[in-house]
Amino acid sequence: MSPPQIHSDNNSPGEGKDYIEFLSRFFENMGAWSFDNRWWVVGFCVVSFLLSGFLGSPFRVDISFEAFFDRDDPTYGAYLKYRDDFGSDEVSYLVYRAPDDVHGPWDIEVMQKIAKLTEALEDEVPFVSEVTSLTNVEFMEGVPDGIDIYDLLDDFPETQEELLVIRNKVMRKPTYIGGLINQDADIGAVIIEMELSSTDPPEALRVDPELGDRLDNVYPQVSYYAIEKILERPEYEGIEFFHAGDVPLNSTYNIILLERELPLIMSLSIIIIGLLLAIIFRRVVGVAGPLLVVMFAVAASVAVIGINGWSIDFMFGLLPTLIIAVGVADSVHILAEFDVAYAKLGDRREALKKTLYLVGPPCLLTSLTTAAGFLSLSISPVKTVAHLAVYSAVGVLAAFIGSVTILSACLSFGSRTPEGSSRELEPGAAERKLAKRKGSPRLRAMLLSVARFDIKYRNAILVVSAVIFIAAGFGIGKLTVDSNFLTEFSEKVPIRQVTAYVDEAMGGTTGVVYLFDTGEADGILDPAVLREIERVQDLAIAHGDVVKKTYSIVDILKDLNMSFHEGDPAYYVLPESRELIAQYMLIYESSGGEETEEYVSGDFSRASLEIRCKLAETSRYAALVEKIDAHLEANPLQGSTVSLTGVGALWIKFVEYITWSQIRGVLIAFSVICVMMCFIFRSFKIGLLSMVPNIAPVVLCIGGMGWLGIHLDYMRLLIAPIAIGIAVDDTIHLITRFHREFLRCGKYEEALYAAMEDVGRALFVTSAILIAGFLINCISTMDSQVSFGALLSMTIFVALIADFFLMPAMVLALKPFGPERD
Repeated sequence: MSPPQIHSDNNSPGEGKDYIEFLSRFFENMGAWSFDNRWWVVGFCVVSFLLSGFLGSPFRVDISFEAFFDRDDPTYGAYLKYRDDFGSDEVSYLVYRAPDDVHGPWDIEVMQKIAKLTEALEDEVPFVSEVTSLTNVEFMEGVPDGIDIYDLLDDFPETQEELLVIRNKVMRKPTYIGGLINQDADIGAVIIEMELSSTDPPEALRVDPELGDRLDNVYPQVSYYAIEKILERPEYEGIEFFHAGDVPLNSTYNIILLERELPLIMSLSIIIIGLLLAIIFRRVVGVAGPLLVVMFAVAASVAVIGINGWSIDFMFGLLPTLIIAVGVADSVHILAEFDVAYAKLGDRREALKKTLYLVGPPCLLTSLTTAAGFLSLSISPVKTVAHLAVYSAVGVLAAFIGSVTILSACLSFGSRTPEGSSRELEPGAAERKLAKRKGSPRLRAMLLSVARFDIKYRNAILVVSAVIFIAAGFGIGKLTVDSNFLTEFSEKVPIRQVTAYVDEAMGGTTGVVYLFDTGEADGILDPAVLREIERVQDLAIAHGDVVKKTYSIVDILKDLNMSFHEGDPAYYVLPESRELIAQYMLIYESSGGEETEEYVSGDFSRASLEIRCKLAETSRYAALVEKIDAHLEANPLQGSTVSLTGVGALWIKFVEYITWSQIRGVLIAFSVICVMMCFIFRSFKIGLLSMVPNIAPVVLCIGGMGWLGIHLDYMRLLIAPIAIGIAVDDTIHLITRFHREFLRCGKYEEALYAAMEDVGRALFVTSAILIAGFLINCISTMDSQVSFGALLSMTIFVALIADFFLMPAMVLALKPFGPERD
């Protein structure tokens, strides 16, 4: 056995003039070698598949927020520093109401149930740091000899009247309004603070290390399930609960995407694409071959994840659909060409050689350009996106290798000659059989009609395309980049309605944190520093369209001051002197007060200001931050430095990273693919011309989004570089065949008819399969997945239209292959 050798053929058109012919000869010999050594090929593929499985076996699942950021990222580093001082800022926010009781949350029986619920949550929910409700919240009250600090209902009232007296006391305390009870006193809340965060490493999120990374064994799902199970108990009947916050939101996202929909979407993609292949090719190898290629490519991608010590993360969910679509596309071109060659040549070995001679180079080029499109994402500072870029690119290249090895080996088995070829056929039978192999008469007629239309209306096509491009350009100018985690869920998912209700009724389900650092012990007790914190806090509260509630050491000191003055609201202000502040804090701590631990560091050198916001577009958080930053720039802090942190700040930075990295990624993908095309064809004119129909669908897609008011979020921003990499595939196949046919006949119009008839069917089929593959995402209950699948499918459809009409019109008008020959 020896590897395939390149041999020359002086009679072949274009030999020595470009790299396409060189590659064609290489793949032609590979086809012969694969046929002659089919079992070696099969053995190589089996060993490669097993090796990929072995290398990929160390992978782990990481659904934490840490998967998005490197630990040396400045924003992430600031968040970790904040965590060291103040712990996790993630919560479950349990809002409740009792509509059938006159006093609502203040009904004595309801309050007794909430007391039991608070204890159950503290005792039974994994990873809980603290549970706060109206039954156990820290309450300050002035007494003759100082101040009394106690859990609000530690001495539970015996009558409804006693409880209503307590209600009146609570409603005079601004600290509790909007956090534990609403202004109308008819909606209450339980705040479940977590000791972990989604940014923690995967090993810290497990309840039972032996069960690994099962969703029901890791935070936040394990905490979410425990809370929901407790709320279902019959002893809480009559209370209506609304479970919102970080824990249920993140859990629902993970459960839907990773547990329910990823397996479903993968399975349906395989079934639908398998059915399409069965309808088109009507034999086992036409279905099994491409699916084996896809399995090989996915295994290679997982191997890359394992080798690099990466994790299966959120973005991995995109891989199967991408690989299925791209891997099947190469296989379709090989299968379609083999059918024609086998019917025409009457010999399986020669048909395989001819097939790889014709489609080997364009399949290689399409794989390289698609891989380049994915790799353009590798510059992203977001880890999950950068990792997706690498293992997707490897998967694409593995799909190509599988197509020219696994599929070739599959096609080598069977009768050496077509059935009936040894018998004398009736006149015209061979021609009819060949025509059948080229596709249905209607499809062939349609493709030839497209070619005639291109020839007759080439100038009109170019003018209309230019007008559409200009209109799309105006649409791009209207485009905005934004993201709202809540709207990733469809309105059919309960968590979306629950979160919206909680955000309107109470104190916000997400937020950002400002960290004030004085650089010295007890620096936070300086009245000037406290006034600076209050200034920023008041500025945030004024941003009422998104900010719902704020918490800081300032609130505790104001409450202390008011409590020392018999609860007079006029004294809900900061104490004026440092000495008085120090005295208040000493009395507070000696009386058993503990709430300051959540807002100041142990040495009182740093303090946090937690700004609770309703879940909205990141642009609204960014506007809040910009407003505060502008104020601080005009009125600088004197006694401390301030930095932005918290999970909300990470989301702002995440969207910023995605935006700029995808813009750079598109430019890099376009540039790299363009250079590759110019190099392969050894012509700047052909290379640049081939890029127009590939950038067109992306421009039209995002331009249409601009006109329709659809903003770009972190999922939709992935469309452009991916679409460029995929859309260029059809262009390469068509322009390569167009170029080859022109070298053969010397006439542009004749070459177009031949190219369209030969590869048009495969282009149509692969585009249909790609569209079907991506449209599967539309069954998702995640709107982000639905829009991603729909927009990418639309982009691929527009790419096919551009390849069938715009690219031929440009070639006919510009004549990039050279002058015609007589």
